[in-house]
Amino acid sequence: MATYVIVHGAWGGSAGWTPTAERLRAAGHAVYTPTLTGLGQRKHLFSGAINLSTHVQDVAGVIESENLRDFVLVGHSYGGMVITGVADRFADRIRQLVYLDAFLPDDGTSAFDFIGREGTLHNIAGAGAHGGGVGVPPPDLSVFNVPSAQRALMQSTLSPQPIGTLIEKLKLTGAADRIPKRLYVWCSGYSPSIFTKAYERVKNDPKWQTEVMACGHVMMVDMPDRTFEILAGVA
Repeated sequence: MATYVIVHGAWGGSAGWTPTAERLRAAGHAVYTPTLTGLGQRKHLFSGAINLSTHVQDVAGVIESENLRDFVLVGHSYGGMVITGVADRFADRIRQLVYLDAFLPDDGTSAFDFIGREGTLHNIAGAGAHGGGVGVPPPDLSVFNVPSAQRALMQSTLSPQPIGTLIEKLKLTGAADRIPKRLYVWCSGYSPSIFTKAYERVKNDPKWQTEVMACGHVMMVDMPDRTFEILAGVA
C-alpha cells in the first residue's frame, strides 16, 4: 500500500479530490489532500501576502507534522508549481512525482510565465476589477471543458486565487532530479491547453512515464474511474 499527498489546482480546494481520495483509502492507501491557504475551506484566510512559498509551506507542513516518507506526491494544474517546490525540499522522502495536467516549472519560473503575456494581462485586469488587485477571479469552467452536469456546482465552489501565487518565481536547487520515478498525465479533451508544452517536453524522455486522458482539464470529475486507476497504478 502507498501514501499519497494530492495537491489541488488554482481557485479550488481539496474537496474536489475527496471522491478520489476516498476510493484510494478504501483500497488501503493513506491519502492526504491539503487545502492551500486562501482557497477552498481556507478561503477565509485569503490575503495579499499569500504567495507560492506559502503554498509550498502548506504542503511541507503536512509532510513534516505527519513525518511522511516514501510517498507519492501528486499535483493537479497549478498544483504542479507547488509540488515542484515541495519536491526540491523533500526529494529523499518522495517515492514518485505525478503531474496531472499540471505546470512543470524549472528554477526561476512562475505560473504567469506559462500562462503567457495575454493570459497574464487578462488575469491582472481581472484582479483589478475584482478589487484590490490581489485576487484573480476564477475563469468560467467551460474553457476547461468541465462536463455541463457538474459545471455549475463546481463553479460555485471556486474563489479568487491570490495573485502572489502566480507571480512568484520558483527557486529550485535541483534536488528533485534525484527522484527516480515521475509521471505526467496530459488531458487532450480541450483546447487551447497551456499544459500541452509540458507534455510534449517529457513524452519522449526516458526518465518520464506519460499518459493521455481524452477529457477536459478536471479529470477527476470528467473521468473519475480512469483517474483512480492511474493513481492506484503507481502505488
